[in-house]
Amino acid sequence: SLSLQQFGFRPSIFTRKGGRLVLNGRRLLFQPELAAASRLDACECAARALRLALALDEAEPLSSPRLVAFLDAASSLKAVRLDVLDEEQKLAFFLNVYHTMIQHAYSLLGPPSSLLKAISFFNTIAYQVGGDVFTLAELEHNVLRAPSCRPKSFFSKWVLPKSSYSFALTTADYRLNFALSCGSASGLATVPVYQPTLLGAQLDAVASAFLARTVAVSCRSGGGGGGGDAAVALTLPKLFQWYARDFGSGKHAMEGAAVAMEFLRGPERELLRSRLAQEQKPDLEIRYAPFSFACSRLIELEVGRESSGRRISGGGPGG
Repeated sequence: SLSLQQFGFRPSIFTRKGGRLVLNGRRLLFQPELAAASRLDACECAARALRLALALDEAEPLSSPRLVAFLDAASSLKAVRLDVLDEEQKLAFFLNVYHTMIQHAYSLLGPPSSLLKAISFFNTIAYQVGGDVFTLAELEHNVLRAPSCRPKSFFSKWVLPKSSYSFALTTADYRLNFALSCGSASGLATVPVYQPTLLGAQLDAVASAFLARTVAVSCRSGGGGGGGDAAVALTLPKLFQWYARDFGSGKHAMEGAAVAMEFLRGPERELLRSRLAQEQKPDLEIRYAPFSFACSRLIELEVGRESSGRRISGGGPGG
């Protein structure tokens, strides 16, 4: 089995409340190596690390050249330059780093099995990147989601970190909600290796795949309006409730329904479109599926180039 000695360390300089477990510390980079690593393309480094992480077997032997190559690739992220990245490059880079950290931690410790264990897990697992250190929770909420809303959850104000980072994203994109994957059974366990030049198409493709898996649209009897048509029941993933303000004002559940409709296909899309187009209050009952903390290792998702590649900022389709 894998060991903490092989994978990580707890340097006191990086320790805050509860401590951090920095996983990408196999190689110490001294000045010549730091200088060489700083000249590497940060996005390529993150993409390579994720590809190698996704290629690992669940019981990869410690002597495996693939494991050594992955650990070295993860270590190289310590010295990359983040100040030269534009917004789309940062989004691709940090999505790949996030999923690399997830796969790395699951290979070492296994996925968390409960809400309380997940809180500890995401606030402990850390990487050193570009001369700074962040946990999974900090990367998600203080870097990737920095310009987006905080979750509408009773516990969030106590368990989410309040760190700030100079390299945090500045432009909100609600597709990030569908792109971030911890391997939960409530979402996708498949992730692409994001590339800045294909980022819009990849985010669209992942949004479509995520919503096709997690959204349910069905008719039920007893609808009162809409010219006698049956009312429609729409089940959305929990994140539409947690991050409602990412999809509009956050005051109307219909805003999330409109976003889901944009990515659905076939009869479900048309059924939902017909209800949202009603002038009076739509015959639409919106529910939110519970979130599952049953997680699994990630698998690479091959994404083609045929998607539209549009970039959608926060605030819903119209905004």
